[in-house]
Amino acid sequence: MGFADPVIDRVKVERLDEKVAGPWEAGDSQFAVVVESGGVAGVFAPVDELPAALVATRLGQSALHHPVVDHNGLLRKLLGELGPHAAGLGRWAVGALDCAVWDLHGHLASLPVAALLSDRPAGQVPVYASWLSLDLNAASAVESVKTTAGQGFAFTKWALREAEAGELALLAERAAQWAGQSVAVDALGTWGPTRSREVARRLTPEAVRWVEDPLPRTDLSAYTLLRRQTKGLPVAVGERLSCLEEAALLLRRCRPEAFTFDAVWCGGITEARDWLGVAHDAGVPVHLHGRAFLPAMHLAAAFPHAAGAVEYQVVWEPRRQRTLRGMLRPEGGHVALPDRPGLGMEVRR
Repeated sequence: MGFADPVIDRVKVERLDEKVAGPWEAGDSQFAVVVESGGVAGVFAPVDELPAALVATRLGQSALHHPVVDHNGLLRKLLGELGPHAAGLGRWAVGALDCAVWDLHGHLASLPVAALLSDRPAGQVPVYASWLSLDLNAASAVESVKTTAGQGFAFTKWALREAEAGELALLAERAAQWAGQSVAVDALGTWGPTRSREVARRLTPEAVRWVEDPLPRTDLSAYTLLRRQTKGLPVAVGERLSCLEEAALLLRRCRPEAFTFDAVWCGGITEARDWLGVAHDAGVPVHLHGRAFLPAMHLAAAFPHAAGAVEYQVVWEPRRQRTLRGMLRPEGGHVALPDRPGLGMEVRR
């Protein structure tokens, strides 16, 4: 794009039509962020109500008249607009708007977002399966784990919480046995330091790739202490971090086994590029969080040297993709990157 680079001339938030994207259930995201320039639209969906409301009432106005291709400038502007409120919900809202602008950029340039990020993006992205709602104590759990692991995913991840340390360790061992390979475990912030130490003493190292978010907060000092006290406990962190500087410091000092940040929650595709960079510099493998699956796909395709297998949430992702025309389905542990412009999937508006 040259002299007359297009600018953002409209930002709006739309409620998705339940008749085509529903029926809605509790927890479903029901909104789309739409950005327009010269009658061409970029869209990101689905988005939760609170970040969508922040875009509609505040951030959208700040984005007006900004050049579509100046992603770094827009990110600085939006984060500056939020000031001290840029963490958490603020970052999520910025990320949703950022992804819609990247989709718009792709449509204007007639290129997929991955091709805007890299000259030679990969055509397929490896994925790992997570099924966090499965109760590993249920009678059906054995077959569910075996069937999921048998579909060729890079590995699988299962939730372990609300149990004593001995039971948690036993269930992790069983899941690895059923899967026929080491598994990732998501503690969802429920273990705390004492239980994490107790589980670490009981785990067989070969059974677990990592324990994700064992502590209730991603606090540098708490994780530094945990790493010192539990030499044998592999950990993963990322989705609860709120800024690049915080992420870089934690990666350097704690060196987790995996960095699992979310491409939208961190502030969007623009910010995620820098997060990938600091992880690569620190030598920490990245496995992007699955909530923002489509943006994560483009990032992993553009930067395969920095991003490994992306999380595919086997229960929740198909529900989210009902808001899109078409479906991104794993085959043999990989998902083909859409080759259409922008994010490559049309939102059912």
